[in-house]
Amino acid sequence: MTPFFIPRYEDSAHDETQFKRLTGLKKSEFERLHQRFREDWLLYFSQFTLEGKLRVRQASHRKNRIFEDTKEVLFFGLIYLKGNILQEHLAEHFEIDQPKASRYLTLIRKILNEVLSKHANLISKRKRQIFLT
Repeated sequence: MTPFFIPRYEDSAHDETQFKRLTGLKKSEFERLHQRFREDWLLYFSQFTLEGKLRVRQASHRKNRIFEDTKEVLFFGLIYLKGNILQEHLAEHFEIDQPKASRYLTLIRKILNEVLSKHANLISKRKRQIFLT
């Protein structure tokens, strides 16, 4: 059972204090980061599957998708990387199993590292250190 309620991105986006507590970023910082993250996330999935296999057909939007959009993906990753929740709890909240959460988190971290390496001025150095491996 999750130790506390984890809101989805849309529910948390309207409460700056809660948003910062969960992600470590102000909403404006998140938006700047998301613009770059979204580009790299979509590019990755246009070429590869979650497992890193070369995509043989075009990616499509599934009805049973886990995340509403790329803001939700980034939100999911930042909550975990901030360190206030276990993978198991995050997976439970998003109704996936822990191994799948781990695969998503590994990919999110990889793409986030690439984005922050290319665009170091998106967030402060101190905050980058929280998210970079």
